[in-house]
Amino acid sequence: MKPLSLIALWCTATSVLAADLDYYRDVYPFLKANCISCHNKTTTKADLNMETPELMIKGGESGPSIIPGKGAESLIVTASLHTKDMEMPPPNNKSGAVNLIPEQIATLKQWIDQGAKGSVMVERAVVMQAFSASIDPIYSVAMTKDGRYVACGRSNHIYVYDMATRQFVAQISDPAEKNGAAHRALVQSLAFSPDGTRLASGSFREVKIWKLADGKPVAGAAKSSSVPARAELIKKIATTGKVTVVSSAMSADGKQVVTGCEDGSVRVWDAATAKPVIELRGSVAATKKMAELDWTIAAQTLEQAFQKSEITRIEAQDKALDVLLGKAKEAIVAMNKVLPEKQKAVPPTAEAKTAAQKAVDEVAEKIKAVPGGKADAALDKEFKSAQDKLITAKMTEVSALAAVSAAQSNVKDAEDDVKRITDSKAANAKTLAAANAFIAAAKAVQDKATADLAAAKLALTKTAVKPIAVSFSADAARVASMFDDGTLRVWGAATGTPIEESAGSAAAITTITSAPDGSFVATKAVTQSVGSSPSWVLERKVDQKGLFADRVNAVRFSPDGKTLATGGGELSRSGDIVFFDVSTGKATQTWKEKHADTVLCLDYSPDGKRLASGGADKIARVTDIATGKQLNVFEGHTHHVMGIAFRNDGRVLATAGAEGTVVTWDMISGERKRKIEGWTKEVTSLQFIGATNQIVTSAGDNRIRIVTDDGTEVRAMANLPDYMQAAVSAPNGSAIIGGGEDSMLRIWDGAGKELAVFGAK
Repeated sequence: MKPLSLIALWCTATSVLAADLDYYRDVYPFLKANCISCHNKTTTKADLNMETPELMIKGGESGPSIIPGKGAESLIVTASLHTKDMEMPPPNNKSGAVNLIPEQIATLKQWIDQGAKGSVMVERAVVMQAFSASIDPIYSVAMTKDGRYVACGRSNHIYVYDMATRQFVAQISDPAEKNGAAHRALVQSLAFSPDGTRLASGSFREVKIWKLADGKPVAGAAKSSSVPARAELIKKIATTGKVTVVSSAMSADGKQVVTGCEDGSVRVWDAATAKPVIELRGSVAATKKMAELDWTIAAQTLEQAFQKSEITRIEAQDKALDVLLGKAKEAIVAMNKVLPEKQKAVPPTAEAKTAAQKAVDEVAEKIKAVPGGKADAALDKEFKSAQDKLITAKMTEVSALAAVSAAQSNVKDAEDDVKRITDSKAANAKTLAAANAFIAAAKAVQDKATADLAAAKLALTKTAVKPIAVSFSADAARVASMFDDGTLRVWGAATGTPIEESAGSAAAITTITSAPDGSFVATKAVTQSVGSSPSWVLERKVDQKGLFADRVNAVRFSPDGKTLATGGGELSRSGDIVFFDVSTGKATQTWKEKHADTVLCLDYSPDGKRLASGGADKIARVTDIATGKQLNVFEGHTHHVMGIAFRNDGRVLATAGAEGTVVTWDMISGERKRKIEGWTKEVTSLQFIGATNQIVTSAGDNRIRIVTDDGTEVRAMANLPDYMQAAVSAPNGSAIIGGGEDSMLRIWDGAGKELAVFGAK
């Protein structure tokens, strides 16, 4: 903006009124947008805080920024006019502040001329406008701990997907909102409870908790089929697949056939080629047990790796101690060798000192005997010579004694070093023994889990029950089978994941039909029904006045699911963390200004005793929840900390920075472990994969990238269409999910192959 004279400014400012202006109504809005972002209690540039009239009058490095009654002389006005070699806001500033327009400067001057009076800030309700259809980025993604369901926020809507069937299953909505929305504003954060029965979502000044309830699936439409008769197809399948078919059914679109086989398996076949698609075995309980064993194996692998690294570190330390111990012992030998000689040299020096003292005393007696007690020149010279010899003798004795003392001190120091080093080696020996014991214990647990997992997998192939009836759901996304022991099971056809089961009594004749709502009904002596899909209903809304200053950027359940932590604050002013009792929705703790800028991410330690938080102040903090005492402050990022996560053993913390790095921190030493680079834009989220040391990340450089906590890249899903905002992983790494600005939720398998892409419904 070119400088304007006050006269021209006054003439062009049509909004200037004769009536008294109100600070918060008329002045504060444009100051907040263009001045206060750099001049506030957090970012007090030039020592000037412009948040209140009183602070502006107090001023900064250049004195008061306003002089009540003298608008034309006030620094804030002259700087806004770009006069007196001042230009505020400065060009190309990082806050996005722009020059005040003439009407705003005129209003500012008039308010100062009227005395720069303060006023009371009036709380005004935020009126939310409807979102444009094009505004639907995915800012947050969450997955249940078992890897079954994934939720993502698009705009102000929440969508849930079933990873077993790779289908959209529910849109979570608040009846009080319009168009099926979950919130009035954008969904900023999501988190499932550890048991998967609750979902928390954060938005502008509110948090909502949704509870799992039974619901109805989206039914698929049946289509006509133009494939060979099923009997002929089954015969071909039995021949080429070398199986004995007990029961069979065709999908509604005629593209697939499911068979129940004599060996207890349920198999899906391509109807056109009679080639196998997937084999379905196992139960929900068996799958859960195998997942637990997988987790145990991974956790014990991590434990062994940690203990081995400790052994390596201690062994290296012992080598260094051995070198020091050798030097200390050499010093003792060397000093003990020269000590007798040095001690032997002391008596002659003492004798020499005594003799010198005697000579001085004798000359002194001679001088005393001279009449008048006044020595002649010769006697005086003799006395001075005797004194010089005495001084030399004393110094020689002191030097000899010092040499003995130094040797003795060196021996003592070396002996102390030997003891200290020996004690350190003894402590290291105990630590090594403990580490080896931990390794042995972890390996024993791992070996048992590995054997149990192998046995569980083998048991799946040796089932004694037979699938006497099978059926597809209408959309062919699920397969159901009735077994001859009366058990009815349902699997996801795309993944083979057991979804649901119902136990019953055995029956000689049974049929299964897919109901119009997508569930399955088995008819025999009694009727069984399974296959309903989940839905989430609003349990409570948390929006107590004053708790949330702005967006709730982070939500996280405690490991026991009883507490919900939320992170937010006011941009450039404060970073607040609030804890809620999940059962009541009541706030239990509030940490105001835990960060100097808004909190962007949270994570609980595995034991639930610590909370890690990262914010726009570039800092990561770890706090003891019970006392609120800060345990660690990690300063390693040069921009916002956008993601934070504890490793499963709690020994490592990872943080994601908007400057394009991931930093891992050693929670034992409290020091940085590794700075991991390789991103060209913001790293927007991160999560440790299960009980491993692998970290899945999303970033603005259109990549989902997996790295280990020591910086090794595992794989990357690159060249994605847009900026990626969030990513999560299944516990065993079998599925990676990511979302971003293009609104598409993408699913990859553990090898990086894209499995599915979901757009907004």
